[in-house]
Amino acid sequence: MTAKGDFHLHSTASDGVHSPAWVMETAAARGVRSVSLTDHDSTGGLAEASRAATRAGLRLVPGIELSTDLGPADVHLLAYGIDVAARPLQEFLAWQRDGRLGRVRKIVQILAENGMPIAVERVFEIAGDATVGRPHVARALVEAGHVASVQEAFDLWLGNGKPADVNRQKLAPRDAIRTIHENGGVCFIAHPVFIGEDYPEVVEQLAAWGADGIETYYKNYDAATIAIHEGLAARLGLAKSGGSDYHGLGNPDDREIGDIPFRDEQVDDFLAYLERRGVNTGLEGQPR
Repeated sequence: MTAKGDFHLHSTASDGVHSPAWVMETAAARGVRSVSLTDHDSTGGLAEASRAATRAGLRLVPGIELSTDLGPADVHLLAYGIDVAARPLQEFLAWQRDGRLGRVRKIVQILAENGMPIAVERVFEIAGDATVGRPHVARALVEAGHVASVQEAFDLWLGNGKPADVNRQKLAPRDAIRTIHENGGVCFIAHPVFIGEDYPEVVEQLAAWGADGIETYYKNYDAATIAIHEGLAARLGLAKSGGSDYHGLGNPDDREIGDIPFRDEQVDDFLAYLERRGVNTGLEGQPR
């Protein structure tokens, strides 16, 4: 069954392949009732998403996904209920996006040195007005015939620890958590298993720094993995969220919007938590 809530979705405002309106319309068509658009380092798709969500009868929680570094670990954080119009937030996000531009140029240089030339201008064309990232480089590699798929591009070249994996300037998690809170939001730890084998210890540290929740009902998590996350949430006093991390890239482990192990009562608990925290659970009063 399709979950009635999916709070981890991407659009063409960052590295997804579909427009914010398409994501909202498709969520509604699949029976999802509450969503969050969480593009990387950008709230640029939220106005379009809000209009489409209103037409489709969806509840839209404003969100973003931030990338942070904790030693060698790449830690992603989901912000829900942020004040989209807050100037400090938008200045911070602009700084994050600037870092992505330099990273992409370096990635393209490394790929050329390894016999896989692509034009950085083409990567930016693929990204359009979106926050540019590795998936746009991957699509350029596929287009140029250097790899057969986006997944292959990451497996061989762009993924963490691969030859063209380039770090960029990012906030430390503690600073990102503070930024989220200062701009009216709550902070959830995204897909903790991607942090590495020691992710329970990292989650404990992030909770000590003020993280509010953990993405517990994610994508293709099995029952054992969900149980570990639920145990961490109970022990550390964290709220629980769920999401498909939908990009529309067609990777083997992708799930459709709402195709996640997130029961109705768990969705209700998450939304009730947001309401208790008094964060923005819609875009009323925000610029359209």
